Amino acid sequence: MLLISFLGGNVAFGAPSTPGVTIHFTVPPNNIQWDRSHTFLIFVCHVMIDNQTTNSLKVANLFQDHGGLAMKVKDSSGTELANLYSGQFHIPAVMIAPGSSQEFWPYYGPFRPGYNKTVKLQFEGKLNGSGYNQPVTSDVVEINVPETNP
Repeated sequence: MLLISFLGGNVAFGAPSTPGVTIHFTVPPNNIQWDRSHTFLIFVCHVMIDNQTTNSLKVANLFQDHGGLAMKVKDSSGTELANLYSGQFHIPAVMIAPGSSQEFWPYYGPFRPGYNKTVKLQFEGKLNGSGYNQPVTSDVVEINVPETNP
């Protein structure tokens, strides 16, 4: 299981950290699926948003809105191959109270891996409509492209 931790806000060395938003993100190997023609990949993600701020966050369309959270796909040398947004799924606005978390299961794709056997995933964007205006960026995680569906 892969784990990506997102941190909102900047932390200066030696300075106390400002509470923000942390997002834990996983893409289990069995959640990386080929389409029927074995041309495109779909990444089914498990996302946990943890509100460490002192305000409630109202979130909606975080994954579909082009100003929200995008999945950047890069090759092993760091060249960007795609900038993906989640496919359409209905999600009502959700309130995340201070000190609590909420989970989501968005999917990203389609992505055509070409000759790349390994890709790097990174998320960046904003939590649109939440009242939290800091950019959110993830660590880079490497994924092996499966030969076939698990």
